[in-house]
Amino acid sequence: MWSVAALTALVLTAGTLVSLAVGSLLRDASHRTAVRAMDGRTDLMSSAVRTEIDRYRDQVQTLAAALGAMDEVTAARFARTTAPLRPMGLSGATSVVYLVPVANSDLAAVQAEWRRRGAADLVIRPHGHGPHVIGVLTTRLDGQRNAGYSGVDITQAPAPYAATTESRRSGSVAVSDTYHLIIDQQLPPSQRQFSFVLTAPVTGPDGRFRGWVMMGLRGQDFVQATLSRVAQNLVDVSLTARNADGRDTAVAGLSADRSGRRDLHRTVNISVAQRHWELRTGAVSAALPGASPSLAVALTATLLGVTLLAGTLVAILASGRRRAERRVQAATRELQDTEREAREQAELLGTVLHTITEGVGVVDSDGRFLAHNPAAKQLLGISLDSSGPDRWQQHYGLFRPDGSEPLPVAEMPLVRALNGEDVDGVEILVRNPARRSGALITVSARPLALADGSRGAVAVFHDVTEERAYEAELQGFAGVVAHDLKSPLTTVVGYAELLEDEVAGNDEALEHLGRIRATATRMRTLIDDLLTYTSARDAAINQVSFPLGDLVQEVVAARLHASRAGGYFPDVYVGRLPALNADPVLVRQVLENLIGNALKYTRPGSPARVDVTARLETEQRGGTWARVEISDRGIGIPAGEHGRVFDRFHRAHPTEGYPGTGLGLAICQRIVERHGGAIGATDNPGGGTRFWFTLPAGDDPAPRPPARLAQAASSGRSSSA
Repeated sequence: MWSVAALTALVLTAGTLVSLAVGSLLRDASHRTAVRAMDGRTDLMSSAVRTEIDRYRDQVQTLAAALGAMDEVTAARFARTTAPLRPMGLSGATSVVYLVPVANSDLAAVQAEWRRRGAADLVIRPHGHGPHVIGVLTTRLDGQRNAGYSGVDITQAPAPYAATTESRRSGSVAVSDTYHLIIDQQLPPSQRQFSFVLTAPVTGPDGRFRGWVMMGLRGQDFVQATLSRVAQNLVDVSLTARNADGRDTAVAGLSADRSGRRDLHRTVNISVAQRHWELRTGAVSAALPGASPSLAVALTATLLGVTLLAGTLVAILASGRRRAERRVQAATRELQDTEREAREQAELLGTVLHTITEGVGVVDSDGRFLAHNPAAKQLLGISLDSSGPDRWQQHYGLFRPDGSEPLPVAEMPLVRALNGEDVDGVEILVRNPARRSGALITVSARPLALADGSRGAVAVFHDVTEERAYEAELQGFAGVVAHDLKSPLTTVVGYAELLEDEVAGNDEALEHLGRIRATATRMRTLIDDLLTYTSARDAAINQVSFPLGDLVQEVVAARLHASRAGGYFPDVYVGRLPALNADPVLVRQVLENLIGNALKYTRPGSPARVDVTARLETEQRGGTWARVEISDRGIGIPAGEHGRVFDRFHRAHPTEGYPGTGLGLAICQRIVERHGGAIGATDNPGGGTRFWFTLPAGDDPAPRPPARLAQAASSGRSSSA
């Protein structure tokens, strides 16, 4: 009797502990997912605020430099100089103002002087008995037509006046305390926003101080435009600024339309000129993407039910024959209850399957759908076809992600899974009468053993249309940021060139200026590589058949010319190369990077030796593919680094003085994989490295004759470097 009870208690205790442990692990995993999502959004928002503030600050600083370079600032010149600011979409910006210092005794003379310079309607309205800081020229950026700060004495508002004093003292851009703008004083109190101004001193060509450039920003408009797309109505956001008196003042904020207690909070410090701002975020963890605490509860309840069933069965079986007859009725009732619970759990799982937003479909060995949930039909737009894979493309309208051509049957994820292949995240464009605008989905599929012993497959569909659109917006944003970064680099290089003429003969100064120009050039190269890398994923592919040999000859000829200019004479062998069916512009980029690396990474004093060869292969998925190999006798890749060299910003030889950004091979990998091919690197027998990649062969795969391109060709060399 005691042994039966002990065994039953052991089973129940062990099962309960396991169930609770699994539930706890799932809850912890859900919480960690929510924390990662919260951290990621907070980082994106703080980066967006820093980037936008830096962008506005650069515009103010650039405008101050432009006005300082003029021999005389006039209303017409100010209008022309500030006109490009209007179409730039500076969210929250109210106006840009040119301010000048005026003594109390000079008010009439200054007014007359600026009327002569084109500000015909200028009427100076001084505050107090001086000194004064008067706005003499104004350009509105918020669409308003009133005069704004024209004639206004800034000293009447302590915050902007303190900012002008600080910017003149430091000689750089200063940010004011938060306050209500002078031009907003006429608005009702409910419509006023906490705002701030950016000021920069204007110094003339003779080094004398002329005045200030000031830009006003409304805080709520700035935050709404900068952070609403990142917050996505999931996160509460508040931006506070610490004023000069030590008080924290709210600049602006956003509130997510989500009910529930905000159990995740983050605070990030942001330095803005001489000020310190705080970005505070809060969210309901269960509302963040990827967090699903209800799943942990449901699974824990299911496991506890199974534990109860197991404990009951152990008690029945262990009690022995003598007690079996007395308990058979009770056991039957318990089994009925357990069966009911099992049915309820099955119904629960069915309900979950029918309510999740991910589409799920199961097919048999002939490709006929055995089961699917409503989300699958919703994602595909029309009812599922059970006639087999050969009609899927016509029925659903399946295309490659860029919509350039229909998706071949052999490349469909479910067909590949029926052939025993695990498929992850294949992007497919669905366009049919129900989805005329097209929907981009990702499909993951796995082989599945069916109850009758045959092989089937299961696939999960996920709609990424909005996600890709959001990524496209981020790429556009990255392009704008890169453009704004390159503009000051151009200014730096231009001033460095002017200074080189001024300090001719001073070797030390010329050396420093050379370093400045080299650093600016490296920065520009990094920006260009970043833009190339981000655009390589989603750029449209113009897939045509073209001779690879002609393209390689052009790339090699250009590279040889650059290498010979440095006094070295590389030896390059181009083998028999077939035609490719790919985008020639993107393939040129791959060849530029790989051949350029083969010529660059050579031992000092040794000319480069490079072989470009190819062969045709028939892959398992069908079709003829070209395997292109670029071999060299350079410094090679350290052991264990052959796979990592394709990671972003990874450099195998970071300390050996070879220039580069670490993005070239990552760009190559992205281009090749977008064509459906693969890329890799191995050691070249005898020294050096051999890079290879595969791309679809063209309509005319007949190889072109080999050629050797070198200044002084050597004889008897094999076709492998």
